[in-house]
Amino acid sequence: MSEMPRQRGLLFCLSGPSGVGKGTVIDEVRRRRPQVAHSISITTRPPRPGEIEGVHYYFRTPEQFHQLLVEGEILEHDNYCGNYYGTPRSPLEAMRDEGRDVLMDITVPGSLAVMENYSDVVMMFLMPPTLTELRNRLNKRGTENDSVVEQRLLKGRIEINKANLFKYVVINDELTATVDRILAIMDAEHCRYERLKGLEAFVLSH
Repeated sequence: MSEMPRQRGLLFCLSGPSGVGKGTVIDEVRRRRPQVAHSISITTRPPRPGEIEGVHYYFRTPEQFHQLLVEGEILEHDNYCGNYYGTPRSPLEAMRDEGRDVLMDITVPGSLAVMENYSDVVMMFLMPPTLTELRNRLNKRGTENDSVVEQRLLKGRIEINKANLFKYVVINDELTATVDRILAIMDAEHCRYERLKGLEAFVLSH
């Protein structure tokens, strides 16, 4: 019996304010579903302790980042608290062509920019339970001084007010429950009829 036609991988954007826990959530999604690919961003900020080149980010100088922009290799980019972040185009396309879903951890403006390039992108906003909890998580991280924390909280307030622009909103209150919700969204998106056009002909001919 012939196999059903393989779907091209779907593109999922997970955005939210700094400190909301996007990285932790994505790590757990991929632990539970290893076939999900993660688009690694390029950044001009210095590595934090424990971060590895090509695993957490591609770390580049501002000059190198600008050159990639000129070459059209960066799909979207944003300046966040004085540092540039961007998504390289080629690896993302290659993973989708392989039939792998790609889960992106990008800024709110970055998600909106991706939506302009990919009409089929699935946008998810990761929401903190409260602003107080977001402050606690930023302070607990211990990677920025008080001034930067306040900067990130100010930016976070603005970003939270843009949650209405996203297709899904997931409150990150407890890791297991949060990941359950995200995986449910991913599964549901694969069952949308618009992604399965032609399925009837395949079923009826076999």
